[in-house]
Amino acid sequence: MQTPLSSCLATLLACALAGLAAWGQSGADPFLVDMNAFTVYTDSIGSGAVPSTQVSDRMAREIRVDLQSRGGNRYQTDISIRGGIFEGTGLMVGGLALFDPQTGHYFAEIPLDPSFFGGAFLLTGVENGIHGFNSTAGTINWEWSDMAAGGEAWGRAGSDSLLGGGLRSTTSIGNGLYELAITHESGDGSIDYGDFDMLRLSGRAEYRIGPATVRVFGGFLDKFFGWPGMYTGFPLKETEDYTIGMLGWQLEMNPDRSGTRHRVGGYWREVDDDYEFNRNSPNPFFEHKTEVFSLQGDGILHLEKIELVYRWSMVADRIIRSTSLVNGDFSRRRYGEGAVLVKKRLETKSAEWELYGGFAIDTSNRDSTVVLPQAGLRAFGYADELTWSAYIEYAESSQVPGYTVLNSAPSGLFGGNKYLGRETASTLEAGYTLRLGNASATMVWFRRNDDNLIDWVYDSATPTARQAQPVDIDVSGMESWIGWEVENTAIQAGFIWLDKDETYLESGGDASFYALNFARQRILLTVDQNLSNTIKCRLEAEWRRHPPNPLRQQGDEAMRLHAEISWREWLGTQWDLLLRGNNLTRDDFQNLPGTPAPGREVMVTFARRW
Repeated sequence: MQTPLSSCLATLLACALAGLAAWGQSGADPFLVDMNAFTVYTDSIGSGAVPSTQVSDRMAREIRVDLQSRGGNRYQTDISIRGGIFEGTGLMVGGLALFDPQTGHYFAEIPLDPSFFGGAFLLTGVENGIHGFNSTAGTINWEWSDMAAGGEAWGRAGSDSLLGGGLRSTTSIGNGLYELAITHESGDGSIDYGDFDMLRLSGRAEYRIGPATVRVFGGFLDKFFGWPGMYTGFPLKETEDYTIGMLGWQLEMNPDRSGTRHRVGGYWREVDDDYEFNRNSPNPFFEHKTEVFSLQGDGILHLEKIELVYRWSMVADRIIRSTSLVNGDFSRRRYGEGAVLVKKRLETKSAEWELYGGFAIDTSNRDSTVVLPQAGLRAFGYADELTWSAYIEYAESSQVPGYTVLNSAPSGLFGGNKYLGRETASTLEAGYTLRLGNASATMVWFRRNDDNLIDWVYDSATPTARQAQPVDIDVSGMESWIGWEVENTAIQAGFIWLDKDETYLESGGDASFYALNFARQRILLTVDQNLSNTIKCRLEAEWRRHPPNPLRQQGDEAMRLHAEISWREWLGTQWDLLLRGNNLTRDDFQNLPGTPAPGREVMVTFARRW
């Protein structure tokens, strides 16, 4: 059912689209802004002199992204955007939306080397409504990095028997570039029974054929890790052991973000998972193997007076085998998505205005079909050294539940509900950005209404179980961040405030594992200081406060400090060295209620480039 707000905005959208043709010729674009797709801060490993182990490492210093990891970024990491749960977050590589039909816990497991990606865009609001797939809170799109002949080798050692290393090499042959990478890390973990072992093999190739670029990529990830209470929230010695394989391709015509562009591509992804809730007594209860096939395309058309953005995707999945996901009505599902957005610019003496509107259609052969309106208005201006932009927009998005919800037994360790259906979200937001010299500041306000969101809840009457339950939640929030650079010092700071008003549609239990696990206030501070042309030190601080949760032990506040020092060219022009300490305060705050926090970690990494 449409709310009065959505009905009003849908009418406004229709009127705006009808009036686009009457607008005059738009002026020049002084700077490119992808609506509210702000670049994710990706320099969380300091100088960038040494490689990161996983893509999730590079999102740790982004105020709008909350990494809820089980043991640290080398383990399994849930990604929360604007207080949404892990399954409300989407991930993309080069514009191709990834998908896991079993559970969103594995979204962050991308079996490709992090060096394959140069940076990311965080898509919320209309950008998520148009480009996201099966995501309600937001999407992170990792863009391909440029390829050039060369490579690097690196090694790492640290506390708790941490050992690791990797090799990456890029070769040019004819009009093609070929890149291969291998990474291995293992360790005992920062708490007892927190050991891990990871191996990743990946590669990509890129060819230029006239105005087109052809990409082929693939990877294999083999990961084992243990962590007490990682999913159950009580002290069982749990382990995860899974392999993930992926093969994909992409054809891009006119790859220029400021002009007309068309892309089409697809991938195959397979996850083979063996979860043990007690490593001392292995059993076959939770073993799954799923696969996904996807074909997707998007593009931008510059017509005479308007810009047209489009996207479409087709996805098919299946459960190949499972010992626990056998209680639902189906084990195969197909999905379809199409979206169109029309943008129009108008230049005035004081500012440049952009009106945009469109819609998305989400459908599935097992669920309902929904039409999702999108609309917004943005303004840009500049005077002397000051530039500014402001926007207001309304967007709707939707998703369907995964097989862990639909096909799990109705009670037990993970109690499912096969009758739960499509979730929808509507978001109204506004933001403002200022840039003056070497300083910038952004503030965003938003309100998101999540309808039929699926949460996992705890009931004290059955403390060894959790249950999937639908809930309606109104989320209000404010995000702000600033950046400032002067001579040899750079400072970045971010603050987020969130509030939730929830109504469980069935028995809500006594505590929430995910939907109500959010930071009501969170502050990030990062200070970089160049000590010389080759030596740089860095301090990272995080403070957060969560609402009370009966499952969480050790309090509801956290204060963590991380520090590192990097030394480029320490043995010559091609050698880099980094010393890093994580959680120097040894804060024991539980990112996930009932799941023990990681301890202090110290590590040294060296790398040689060529």
